[in-house]
Amino acid sequence: MNNSDHNTINRFTDHLFRESHGKMIALLSAKFGYQQIDNIVDAVQEAFEVALNEWKYKGIPNHSFAWLIQVSKNKLINKIKREAIGRHITCQFHAEDLQLDPDEAEDSLIRLLVYFSKINLSDRNKVIIALFYLCGFGYIEISHALMLPLETIKKMIGRSKSMIKDFAIQYEDYDLNVLHKEMLYLLHVLYLMFNEGFKSSRKNGSIHHDLCFEAIRLAVLIKNYQQENCELNAILALFFFHIARFPARMDNNMWISMEHQDRTLWDKNLIAEGFAYLNQIDLKKNRLNKYYLEALIASVHLSAVQYEKTNWQLLSKLYTQLTLLEPTISVEINKIIVESNYLPIAGLIEKIKNFEPDLNEFLKFPFYTTLAHLYEKNKMNQLASTYYLRALLHTKNQFDRDYIGQKITKIVQ
Repeated sequence: MNNSDHNTINRFTDHLFRESHGKMIALLSAKFGYQQIDNIVDAVQEAFEVALNEWKYKGIPNHSFAWLIQVSKNKLINKIKREAIGRHITCQFHAEDLQLDPDEAEDSLIRLLVYFSKINLSDRNKVIIALFYLCGFGYIEISHALMLPLETIKKMIGRSKSMIKDFAIQYEDYDLNVLHKEMLYLLHVLYLMFNEGFKSSRKNGSIHHDLCFEAIRLAVLIKNYQQENCELNAILALFFFHIARFPARMDNNMWISMEHQDRTLWDKNLIAEGFAYLNQIDLKKNRLNKYYLEALIASVHLSAVQYEKTNWQLLSKLYTQLTLLEPTISVEINKIIVESNYLPIAGLIEKIKNFEPDLNEFLKFPFYTTLAHLYEKNKMNQLASTYYLRALLHTKNQFDRDYIGQKITKIVQ
């Protein structure tokens, strides 16, 4: 098999990992118990390693998910047996006697998410373990998603392992028909999952379509239990609005800004799907929420036939509302970018500079990129180039670096 075939196998396996990792963890947990979570994670990882090695020479099996589940199950049973022997306990597991129905994976996935939500941890830490165990996020991806130090993530996941096992002893299964109690946590996980797909934090990552569509799939699955939930409908609208722009977001492996995207490439069917979810929301019965505001912001962009005809004043008002619900520097930066299309640039430059003392490492790249963009719009190219170069110091993502490099080249020409 040549290198091209090997690369195809690697890409397919990576795609399958993102699509199936959570379902495999959930299905095996439902069958063997949540207390086996560490062994299950190891078994699933080993199954993918076997797949990478075998499929290069034997080809990809027709039912790849079922193949992976079977290998994971066998490896898990062997791990459990070895541990039992070490503790001098008789273990009667036989792989052939334990049938796993792939159709049960969807339900198991939601149940494991809910299980994590019930553990006596902070909301933040519940999200961390969900991203790690079910979404297949690595430490770096979780660090970027939550803007937390890498060591904090590692320590939290290490401490959570015993808590997950201990909680399994007292946990009773949960009625999914009352999921509304867990919705804020579930939606936060889906939101972070989608965002990582929308713009990957990996060094060589761009758009990770699998993560985005998996987040949508899970949201639709949850909607089976929560048809009228305002936040859920809003987040689905937001997701569909974003994926509608995927065909125009990149060209020749380069980011394309909203201003320069070919709007004829935007998927009209996906936009219509987003509006269908948005129109299901009755704010007379529900409180205003961040997902609804973000969906409205996306809808305003998508409704403009040209970039210059975007309703910037309306977007600014929506961002003002969003800052009341989520007073973060990220939201303020996005608002300034919007206002740069109709307000004097000099005042916006002074405004954004006020945020600099409060920046963490994760905010420095968007901050310096935006500041450079403002200087560029104000025809102050030397300062623009200076801050684009400073932005490069705060990203390892090759697509971001190429995009900024292109901006600098344009300025100095």
